Amino acid sequence: MPWTPTYTPLTLKEKLTFTARKLRETMATQHKLLGIALPLLCLLDARFSSLINRLLDAIAATPGPLRPRSPRPQPVSPRESRPPAWLRNWHTASLGPRPPLPRRFGILRRTFAHYTVNGFIAQIEHLLTTPDMQEAIARNPAIPRILRPLCHLCGIKPPALLALPKRPRRPRPKPAPQPIPPPAPPDLDDRSICYFIPNPANPRNFIPVYPPGSPLRYDTIRKPKKSR
Repeated sequence: MPWTPTYTPLTLKEKLTFTARKLRETMATQHKLLGIALPLLCLLDARFSSLINRLLDAIAATPGPLRPRSPRPQPVSPRESRPPAWLRNWHTASLGPRPPLPRRFGILRRTFAHYTVNGFIAQIEHLLTTPDMQEAIARNPAIPRILRPLCHLCGIKPPALLALPKRPRRPRPKPAPQPIPPPAPPDLDDRSICYFIPNPANPRNFIPVYPPGSPLRYDTIRKPKKSR
């Protein structure tokens, strides 16, 4: 009786393709048994397949020199928000908005709580630590930008190789010196009053005393009361 050997992937691209295909087949099989809504299955499958296809293209592509991006000019008139590329072929029965994809960490693993799905996700997590993947990441800097959302979708803790570099702290601007407020004008009602003190030479006479820097106003001169 003829026997067909099991297909064994060898390269990194073949391993990712095989694991992703088996994971998608398991999702299509288990969504009825687990009672998962069909729209949610389509959203998760479209997002996962989009990231895997981008990852396979980035692994097979020859990286070119990095070119700095020029800043995009701000549009004068607000344009309509376009859906992402992996959701543009979504056809709904109603004219309402497209259903949003949950952004929770590990939404794929949480939705399909099945040991087969967890096994294929663990296989993807193992492939991230292989020397072939590390070599591909070092060769093409676009791969980490694809792996981070893939890890977030599948609930995989990103390895240290995918960690974002810490942004340098912006120097805090020194506070501008506050201007010295001008001196308040003197209150003429209180500081322009003339007081009388006894004359040391002749206690029966009084000497007028004015506050320093205040003009004299004769209508505000007050004489001390005589003590009885």
